[in-house]
Amino acid sequence: MLSTTLFGGFGLSTAAAEGNFSPAQKKEVVELKQNGLTDKQVQEYINIAEKDKKFFAKEAKQKAANDIANLKKLKNSQQNFVAGAKASEGEYVKLNDPEYKDILSDSKSTDSKATISTLATKSPLGTKGDVLVSYEINSGSSAIGVGHSAIVSRDYTRTVESFAQSWSPIGKNGVQYYQNTWKGRSKVYGLWVKGASNTKYYNAAGYAQSKIGSSYNWNFFNKFSTSSFYCSQLAWRSWEQQGINIDYVTWDTVVSPAELVKSGNTTIFYSN
Repeated sequence: MLSTTLFGGFGLSTAAAEGNFSPAQKKEVVELKQNGLTDKQVQEYINIAEKDKKFFAKEAKQKAANDIANLKKLKNSQQNFVAGAKASEGEYVKLNDPEYKDILSDSKSTDSKATISTLATKSPLGTKGDVLVSYEINSGSSAIGVGHSAIVSRDYTRTVESFAQSWSPIGKNGVQYYQNTWKGRSKVYGLWVKGASNTKYYNAAGYAQSKIGSSYNWNFFNKFSTSSFYCSQLAWRSWEQQGINIDYVTWDTVVSPAELVKSGNTTIFYSN
């Protein structure tokens, strides 16, 4: 039985807690407070999650449709990636990579989901350095938060992800390798980083891999830690190390999965 203090302390009555929080959410509140977050920070975390949920419900879907349509237009016209050009000369160096052929196949439909051909479930999505975002309300990494993030390793069959041990699919704390089974999952975005060279993609993946074994960062309000990481912080830091900030609000101390999607420095190449 949860104590009244754990919920009432940040403005939620016992009745509200019982009526509006699932057992998993109550568990997460306990964990957040046990790991040092104040009542005010927990409430702010909940507020961020609600805002992100609204973004994923509407704006993100429109952004996905627009981004994918623009990528297909570029691919078909060769406007930004002409034959024989150096990869660094294009804004999207992976545009003509064969690994993305099915994802960016031509289609007359404007529905972003129609850009995905019949794709095998539980198969790899993306290549080195790509950022992957799940926008499940309960993503598996959090019951309150909306979304989860990963970065594709240099071996595209694996991702680098950070979970709290209690939420990890493999029961391990912090930054670990996971099988890349993102293609075919529901509610997923694949992100490219605008203007990034193949070298930067390689190095971003390498940075994430260098953090394998780092502990989970429970302080979502400290994205600047380099010794512990939460999921979207790891993806952000991996690219920040390459000189590209993929956070939407660059000046604050939080980076959520939604902010990676919102960023002006990322483009959605996959939506499901």
